[in-house]
Amino acid sequence: MTRALSGGRTARLAVVAVVACLVGLLPGSGSAARDQRQASLTVAYDCALPGGTRQVDVAFDATFPVRGVVGKPIRPVAVRVRVSLSRTVVEELLPEGARSVGGTAAVVMAVAQGRERARAEWAELASPEVRLPARGAVEVGFGGDIPDVTVGAEGDVTFTVGRLDLALDPDDSGTGADPASAARLTCTPARGADTLLATVPVAADPTETSPAPDTGSATPDDGASDGTPDDPRNDTPKGIDAGPRLRATTDRCPLDPPKGELDPQRLPSPPPGAEVSTLEPTSMCAVPVGFATLRKLKSSAVVNDPRGSGSGSSSRGRPGLMHLAMRMREVRAPDYVEYDHLGLMQLPDAEGTFLTFGFQPTTAKVRFEPEPATIVNIIRPGRPPVTRVGYRQHLRLYDVRVNGVPLDVGPRCRTSRPVDTVLTGNYPVSEGGLLQGELDIPALTGCGADGEDLDVLLSGAVSGPGNTLKIRQGRVCGAGSPCNVPELPAL
Repeated sequence: MTRALSGGRTARLAVVAVVACLVGLLPGSGSAARDQRQASLTVAYDCALPGGTRQVDVAFDATFPVRGVVGKPIRPVAVRVRVSLSRTVVEELLPEGARSVGGTAAVVMAVAQGRERARAEWAELASPEVRLPARGAVEVGFGGDIPDVTVGAEGDVTFTVGRLDLALDPDDSGTGADPASAARLTCTPARGADTLLATVPVAADPTETSPAPDTGSATPDDGASDGTPDDPRNDTPKGIDAGPRLRATTDRCPLDPPKGELDPQRLPSPPPGAEVSTLEPTSMCAVPVGFATLRKLKSSAVVNDPRGSGSGSSSRGRPGLMHLAMRMREVRAPDYVEYDHLGLMQLPDAEGTFLTFGFQPTTAKVRFEPEPATIVNIIRPGRPPVTRVGYRQHLRLYDVRVNGVPLDVGPRCRTSRPVDTVLTGNYPVSEGGLLQGELDIPALTGCGADGEDLDVLLSGAVSGPGNTLKIRQGRVCGAGSPCNVPELPAL
C-alpha cells in the first residue's frame, strides 16, 4: 500500500504525538490550547477579623474555553486562588510562633446568562503549607477541581466572583496550638470592586442541525448516554446547571494484597535501638491523580484523569487504582514510627486526540509498565508525617495515527531503561495527600518500522531531567470496596 506521508514528515509528526502521550496527556477532542484562554482578576476583599474589618487582595486565575456549546459542559481548569495576607492579618489570625500555614478556600461564583442566574460553589480548594516569612506579607495559593457549568440557550455566560471563605491551618511547631483547629475567615468583595472573571459566548450545537449517523460509540464529553429514557444526559438543561460534577467510580479493591518485596534501597536506616517487625500485609487501595509537566515543552498533562477518561480495556474509562499491601514492615523507636507498604500502580493506558501544527489531528496511546512501589510513611511527634513513594516503570508507545493514517512505531517502542520515580509528601498514607517529585525520562529505543528509525528524533523531543509530577493520593479503601476519587491538585 502506498504510504500517505513521507518518511521525514511522518517522523516529525510522531515526535509531537509522543510528547503529548508520554506524560499521560488525556485531552478530549476540541481541547487544543488555541481553544482555551486564561482569565485573571485581582479583587480587593473586606474580611471580618476579631479586631475589625481588614482588606485582603485576592488574585483569581483560571483557564476557560474560548466558546461554549448549548447543552455541553463549560469546564474551567487550572483554577488558582491566591490570597495575600498582610503582616497585620497574619499576626491577628495565627498563633505566635507559627512557622507555616495552609488550608482550604471556598468561592461563591455567580453564573449568569441573560436573565438566568445560578450559584456555583468552587469549594474544597486546597493549599499546601506555605512557610511564613519573618516579616512582611505572605501569599497562600489554593487550587483544585471545580464543577462544570451547562446552559440551555445561546448567549454570553458570565462568571463573577463573590464571597470567599478561608480555613487557615497553622503549623503547630513550637506554638502549642491544636493542629486540628483552623482560623476561619469570611470575606466579601469591597464596594466598587470589579468582580467579573470571565465571559464565555455560547452557540447552538452544530451537530443538532445535521445529526451524524449513529456509530454506537462516543467520547466521554460528547453528551452521549446509554439510551435510558430517564438518563439526565438525554435532555438539554433549561437555564443554567452549575451543580457539582459527577465523580468517577473505580473498580473494587482486590481481596488479596499484591505480591512482591520491598526495595531495601528505598528503606531508610532504622534509628538506633529500633524494633523492626515484618507483618502480614492487608489489601487496600487508593486512587492517585494529578499532573505531569514536560520541561522541554513547558506544558502539563493530566495523569489518571479523575473524570474517568482513561482508555484501559479493563477499567472501561475508570481511573486506575494503586493496589497496596499495607504494613508489610513496621519500625518503632522512641519518638519514631515507620510503616512500610508495597504498592502496585494500575493506571489505564493513556489515549489522546489532539492537533499537531494547529491543524493535523493525531492520536496515540501509551502503556505504563510499572514495578511494585515501596512506600515509606514516617511519623514523629511534633512534626508533619512524611510519605515517600519510590518505583520504576517503562513507558511504551503504540497505536499512533496521524489524520487517521497509522504511523508504525513498532511493537517495542519504549524507554530504554525504567523511569525511576520518587515522590514525597507530608501526610499519612491512610488519609491521602499531595505527592511531588521529578522525573528523568530516558532515551527511547525500538521505535520505528520498515527501516525507519525514530529513536533519535523521539528521544530529542522528550528525554531529559526536570520533568515534574504532582499527584494527589486519595484516602485508602478496603478490600472489596470501590475507592473515593480525589480532586486534581492545583497545577
